[in-house]
Amino acid sequence: MAIRLRRASFDGLPFHVESGDAEAGHRVATTTIPNGLHVNESFGPQARKYEIEAYCAGSGAHAQAEALLVAAEAAHLGLLVLPDQPSVMVRLTKARRSFEKDKLGLISVSLEAVAEPATAPGGLTANAIEAAIYGVSAGIGGAFGSFAGAAFQLLGQSSLVVEAAMDAAAGVLGDIAALRQTLRLSPAAMAATEQPFAAATAALAAFPAAPAAYGEAVATLAIALGDAADPATLSAVLVDLGAPPDAAPAQVSRGSALVIAANAEQGVALTAAARALALGEASARRSYRDRPEAVTARSSAAAVFDDALARIGRPGLDLARQLSAMAGLVADLAQKREADLAPLITVSAGRPLPSLVWAWALYGDPMRAEEVAARAAAYNPAFLPERFTALAA
Repeated sequence: MAIRLRRASFDGLPFHVESGDAEAGHRVATTTIPNGLHVNESFGPQARKYEIEAYCAGSGAHAQAEALLVAAEAAHLGLLVLPDQPSVMVRLTKARRSFEKDKLGLISVSLEAVAEPATAPGGLTANAIEAAIYGVSAGIGGAFGSFAGAAFQLLGQSSLVVEAAMDAAAGVLGDIAALRQTLRLSPAAMAATEQPFAAATAALAAFPAAPAAYGEAVATLAIALGDAADPATLSAVLVDLGAPPDAAPAQVSRGSALVIAANAEQGVALTAAARALALGEASARRSYRDRPEAVTARSSAAAVFDDALARIGRPGLDLARQLSAMAGLVADLAQKREADLAPLITVSAGRPLPSLVWAWALYGDPMRAEEVAARAAAYNPAFLPERFTALAA
């Protein structure tokens, strides 16, 4: 069973799921009339419902289960993150603790939720959404700091625990440094990240005394990296890297080993959040060649943000809310720019023709010959394939 469990979260509260059922439908009123016929009247789509079996694991499993019960009573509106599905804002209508469903030391909580209707205004321009993304990133540093200050257990711990926590925090900086090298930034772009990187390195040295300052420095560095990197390259690199590897579990279920393992998990969560922030910052200025590229980019960004949101626990509720807001804006912006792109069409001819001929035939503009040749993947622009895809006029 443990192999099938996957990460999920509600309003920043993490848990694992084996499956998550979503129910969609349509509201129809059937009116009967005296002659034996009837009339069906449509009232629009039915609210999508979710039934989830949440499993809480680890030393804080009972506390996590109780937090889900409290969330159903109080803060029942939140972001639901399920594997292989887009994040959705829902209202948690029921949370039931089921002792008979506990398995292999995992605490079970049955959740029922209903999707919240979309309230975002649809008339925002791409420039307005882009500005909103920058607005979120400008104020998210405090949320990173609050998360780092609350998530890492440092106060009153032994030197062994503190050193292990510093290693976990250093892993965040190491991941960003590896990204900088993999992206092969230009000298000017690399120089733009040097000062934030130096500030984060200095904050790491003071991490045991000021973890919040380190969290803020990580956010500043992630934003600088997003500004410096090519958005398409950054997205491709993050897809190739996949999600950050999970922290090693505690070797023994008591004492310092549990604290060390918990701090390591928070380090991975901070790494995932920094990746998401960098990608969100970069995505604000990304342009797309065609609609399929925009769809792929939206899916890739959703995977990065969903992984970060699933890892952020209760200490990072504010961070989870701000990252989820950024994720929604990034998806909206990609969709808005996708709608502005011409659709792809397939063109063909009875024999190979030069790109100049195709550029004039398709667009009436020979200056687009190079674009046509590149999209046709032609070795020689004088002989394009007999059949290829191009942008519609």
